[in-house]
Amino acid sequence: MMVILASVAGSLYSADPLVVFFIDPTFAEYSGDAILVCTPGGRNYIIDAGMYSGYEPPWDCGLERVLPLLDSLSITYLDGAVGTHPHADHIGGMISVYESLPVVTAYDSGWPYSASWTYENYLQAIWDNGSDYVTPRRGDVLDWGPELTVEVLHPVDPLSPSNANNASIVIRLTYEDVSFLFTGDLETNGGEDVILAALSTGEIEDISADVLKVGHHGSHTSTCSQWLSAVNPSIAAICLGAGNPYGHPHTEVMNRLEGSGITVYRNDLDGTFYLSSEGSSVYFNTMPPDTGGPEPVNTYAVYPSPATTQATFAWNSEDAQHCGITVFNLNGEKVFDIQAAGGTFTWDLSTDAGVASPGLYAAVFRTSGGEVFTEYFTVSR
Repeated sequence: MMVILASVAGSLYSADPLVVFFIDPTFAEYSGDAILVCTPGGRNYIIDAGMYSGYEPPWDCGLERVLPLLDSLSITYLDGAVGTHPHADHIGGMISVYESLPVVTAYDSGWPYSASWTYENYLQAIWDNGSDYVTPRRGDVLDWGPELTVEVLHPVDPLSPSNANNASIVIRLTYEDVSFLFTGDLETNGGEDVILAALSTGEIEDISADVLKVGHHGSHTSTCSQWLSAVNPSIAAICLGAGNPYGHPHTEVMNRLEGSGITVYRNDLDGTFYLSSEGSSVYFNTMPPDTGGPEPVNTYAVYPSPATTQATFAWNSEDAQHCGITVFNLNGEKVFDIQAAGGTFTWDLSTDAGVASPGLYAAVFRTSGGEVFTEYFTVSR
């Protein structure tokens, strides 16, 4: 089970929250989806793993982004991996994941894509891994732990023979009063409208969600007004690369999201980010305050989060001119320690072992007056 930020004195949390990482797939002009779900019960699942390309410039999001994040969390195997559909910017990076660690269950759309050598290599990697191969369909409920309800809303048979995007596995994950909707590259025509029709007939009871993973990287082919109205999210997460040549996210989609008062987080602006929940609220790049961790303190900060090349620790408490700062990873291991003065200190992310891996960290401030405060931040690449 993943131990969340255990300190020398013991765990900072009395119970693990749900944590969902939206991993930055940015490299050159490549884009994609890469998501890690860490359940309250200690299980770990990925939903897509970004792009693999052997062309110039070569890029493997699984090798460069997903596996380092898993390593930073000491995740040595996955309970499951969802390949929403067979496009290389979603399942390409999963090849390295399957080749690197055990995966109990492989969830795949089953859309035939024999023309793609990436998809063929992906299927071979699943076979070589020994994973159970499952093709979810609407009405299935996935066992991701007793504390969660994980419903499959799409696809349905027969799969669209001409549009792999509309074969995307769509999952609604609910933890107590909070729901996430993961949509792959589902498009409006032949995808969202199919789910909306099933909703209107009662075949699907509910598609509402607090967090919507926006379909198809924010393309205008997805996220119609009727879809937004039915999902009614308060937060939208957009997975995309900063240098993508498609103009994602498209202005039409951003106007709909912002016009509906939805808070938008996106990889091209926010890098790798995470959302956490204790089952009643959703938190951006921080842990729920009522899971036993120290309450956030405005006079202490770590920025930027996510940090890519350096992190600045700042404090302005009157009794903290001199401050001890210790950084712990998710396993409670000390990765950095410094005595600082003057109100700020900038860390270049270097550690005794090299450079801090991508992931979530706790910065523990110890003041000269004996007070202790903790701020959380992420490291990305």
